[in-house]
Amino acid sequence: MTPKKTGKKTDGWKFKSLIYKIEHIEIMARFKFFSVSRKSLVLLMIALGSFYAGTSMAQTLSRKDADEIRVLAREKIKAFNDLLNAVSNDDLSNYERRYMMMNSYMPSNDQIFFNDGVVVEDDVDPKHTSSSPELDTPIEKYLSNFDLFYTKSDANTIEFSNIVVSDVKMNKYAFVKVFFSQQFKAKNSNDKTPYQSVSRVAELRADKVAGSWIVYLTGISFNSAANAIAAPATPVPSATYESAQKNGVQPMATASKPTDMKPTVAATPQEKKAAEKFSEQISKANQAQLDHTRKLATIKLGAGIAAFAFGAVTYAMLNKDFKDYKSKISNPEGLTSYAKPGIYISVGSAAAGLGVTVSSLLDFKKLKK
Repeated sequence: MTPKKTGKKTDGWKFKSLIYKIEHIEIMARFKFFSVSRKSLVLLMIALGSFYAGTSMAQTLSRKDADEIRVLAREKIKAFNDLLNAVSNDDLSNYERRYMMMNSYMPSNDQIFFNDGVVVEDDVDPKHTSSSPELDTPIEKYLSNFDLFYTKSDANTIEFSNIVVSDVKMNKYAFVKVFFSQQFKAKNSNDKTPYQSVSRVAELRADKVAGSWIVYLTGISFNSAANAIAAPATPVPSATYESAQKNGVQPMATASKPTDMKPTVAATPQEKKAAEKFSEQISKANQAQLDHTRKLATIKLGAGIAAFAFGAVTYAMLNKDFKDYKSKISNPEGLTSYAKPGIYISVGSAAAGLGVTVSSLLDFKKLKK
């Protein structure tokens, strides 16, 4: 006789099927959580990656680096405008004008030009309004001519406007072209012809030094179709410049003194006031560069803390879920096996956040020096 089948086996399979459905729902819920976490981490890593995008001369610059170079280039053009206004200010002594002009192309904290080999197309003569090879003038001679022939005033008479900075391009180094309109409002002492508004184009070179971009002018000319697309040129420094760069000293107007040492001769109250005015004008570009670096460090610090917090919170949630799971299962798997890939995402995010935070703190430390 064939024994009758009972419903126990069927009930057992129904129970197991119910368990599998519950586990399936839990697994799907966990997978969705990991998917959201992974998407959030990818977005966060993209943001953090912009701070560590490599800047190789053989590769395309990151958008962040290109934007920083363009900002610094604009500030250097404004610093050149301030320099010309300072040189043409009749409050300064001849010695102080020579000092500030020399500091603009020799190694110093106020350096604007790449070196003393920079060539500028002469515009001190009001008849010079368009590009020509005969107008090429070394920066030292250009500034000397400007000092000698452009009439002095107690007000600013040189104005740069319509400043447009090109995209950053790569050659042997990163460089940009800056286009601007220039108006000399005073007159030339040898030629009373009024100056016309002229269009100029400047070339600036960018080099990364100790993690920060440094931008200097390498040439200025009248704007023309040829000059707008001309390949960058590297100015050749004099032996004097190379010696000053190597030894940290530069020739002054009357004697050799340390690069950034102010004149030791006694100054009158009027000269002190003029020197203070010059220092305020010529340091704008350097201060802007410091402010820009400080802003980036602050953003890095915030991003680092956010990444670390994201990793820590995710890890805590995974650990809590694992404890609940462990309390319900007699033979549970390990935390790493249970929580992957979320465990790797949380640890990786926390590590990346810690690294960015430490890096930003080092940046702040450099700014204090």
